[in-house]
Amino acid sequence: MTAASGAGYRPTYSMDNRWRAELDRLQLLENSMDPMTEQRLDKVGVGPGWHCLEVGAGAGSVVRMIAERVGADGRVLAVDLQPALLDDLDVANVEVRQLDVVTGELPEAAFDLVHTRAVLMHIGQRDQVLPKLVKALRPGGTLLLEEVDMSPAFEGDNIFGEAVRAVHPYIEAAGGSLRWARAMPDWVAATGLEDIGSSVEYTTMAGGSTLAQFFRLSWLELLEKIDFTEAERGLIESCRAALDEPVGNYPGWDLVTVWGRKA
Repeated sequence: MTAASGAGYRPTYSMDNRWRAELDRLQLLENSMDPMTEQRLDKVGVGPGWHCLEVGAGAGSVVRMIAERVGADGRVLAVDLQPALLDDLDVANVEVRQLDVVTGELPEAAFDLVHTRAVLMHIGQRDQVLPKLVKALRPGGTLLLEEVDMSPAFEGDNIFGEAVRAVHPYIEAAGGSLRWARAMPDWVAATGLEDIGSSVEYTTMAGGSTLAQFFRLSWLELLEKIDFTEAERGLIESCRAALDEPVGNYPGWDLVTVWGRKA
């Protein structure tokens, strides 16, 4: 069961767009994930004239690729709890709006596409958010969710797996889950959407790679924000050092993608 969003609610996401190196961290993630997202957008047919909603817009690369596809006759609404990283997003067919998707209201029956990427995994109230995303779709509109499941890393007998297992309880305490996305296909199927499909892409990473650098910064952000034990801090620092070495191959994550159409 997820946490309620009534009186006393305040977002407790483990990552924060206001962190000093968050732009660098998110750009590393974009470099790793954008090629797959481009394929997914093409698969569901995003094209000229579409009206689209990007939830958790981050540093804006997905917003830009959607805006290019929908053209001058289309529109993109980009929402984020902390949209400061989108301040330089000067694109005529894009509107940026600060919004907590847990407590805020989304336009209903307004979009041909509603998309998230690595967002719902950080929201403890995702069960409350999903109906809002479905209601935001026009008839015939498509919900496209890309979320990360790090179960392969949990199962890894290496220092990266040890670090993931160490940080996960703290992420769970903030409402997130590194292993929730495996359940996403069944979760979406219960919404009543039609033509539901899903895919899973297994990703590994070499030491020194773009994805490894993303995790090095992610671990640094958590080290600066969380009161880990001394042993946990030592483990995470050792993992950061290992990921910087251009050797080794680590189990990364499963990218779970689910799509469905509103009748």
